[in-house]
Amino acid sequence: MRVLSEADVESLTVIPDAIALAWEAYCLQAKGSVPAPLRGDLRRDDPKAGCLMLVGANGPDHLAVKSNVHAYPGGLDAPRRWNSLLTLWDWRRAEPRALIAARAFNDHRTAAGFAAGANRLARPDATTLAVFGAGKSAPMAVRYMKAVRPSLDRVMLVGRDPGRVAALAGTVRSWSEFAGVEVASVSAQDAAAAADIIVTVTTSEAPVFPGAAVKPGACIVLGGANRPGAREADDALMVRADIYLDARAGVTEKAGDIRLALASGALRPDQMRAEIGTCGEGPLPLSPGSDVLVFKSMGLAIQDVVLAQHLVEIAEQRGLGQIVDLAGADGGKGGHV
Repeated sequence: MRVLSEADVESLTVIPDAIALAWEAYCLQAKGSVPAPLRGDLRRDDPKAGCLMLVGANGPDHLAVKSNVHAYPGGLDAPRRWNSLLTLWDWRRAEPRALIAARAFNDHRTAAGFAAGANRLARPDATTLAVFGAGKSAPMAVRYMKAVRPSLDRVMLVGRDPGRVAALAGTVRSWSEFAGVEVASVSAQDAAAAADIIVTVTTSEAPVFPGAAVKPGACIVLGGANRPGAREADDALMVRADIYLDARAGVTEKAGDIRLALASGALRPDQMRAEIGTCGEGPLPLSPGSDVLVFKSMGLAIQDVVLAQHLVEIAEQRGLGQIVDLAGADGGKGGHV
């Protein structure tokens, strides 16, 4: 088995390749050619901790099992600690092919999915990006959006913690592709009104920007707060929107942005136009009464599988990672479970 560290993942991940792989995953999902994933969410309150597990497969040979674990070892007033690991299996042979440190992997996989959706929905000449949220997913979300829309010349950042927003702005400015790009902290109102593309990566329970302020023709990627009772977009936005999904299955139960807007009557079922992977090339016409395009991303297990497959194949070609023999005396052929 090959073990890939966080540094290995960073060295192996190429942004355009990751976006292309995310689009491949969306197309596989839309074609119905991948089995339904397994998702488990284990939580405790005393002491507070949690584990999210996601299992997905691609054909008979490739299986990925990912676990995201968090805890508060210093108490709830101390910073949260979290880590993530992904095991890629050769399913046909029942052999673990690789163990991947998945903190950076998750950031790249998530941002690549956002970018693949926005690349299909956002106007080709978009110049302004607004990102709501300044947590761990935000930096890569900004960087990947620039990869699909090089025309971006203004990035507006909105967050609750001024220090985290300032740190995010500094990170963005340090990347060479953002030379000459204006990067600034602005209000939610101003960001919503000016942006051609809006990306939300928050844990908010309530809407984070005024939907009525969003200009016609904007593309909105709703990527955070993926819980039944949480939402990032208000009814004023959803009533105006044609909505595209990474997957239809479970979205009306799991995604508060969808579930709560349906319950209020702001969103009609027919506004959920399609899974994004069904959308071919060419402009997507807006439905009567709609003037914005929304991509609701919940994240798919198949995204994990195809990206992990790719990184492991490149690592094998380059001889990266550490090889660990887990077979044991019987070569993994027998024994009790």
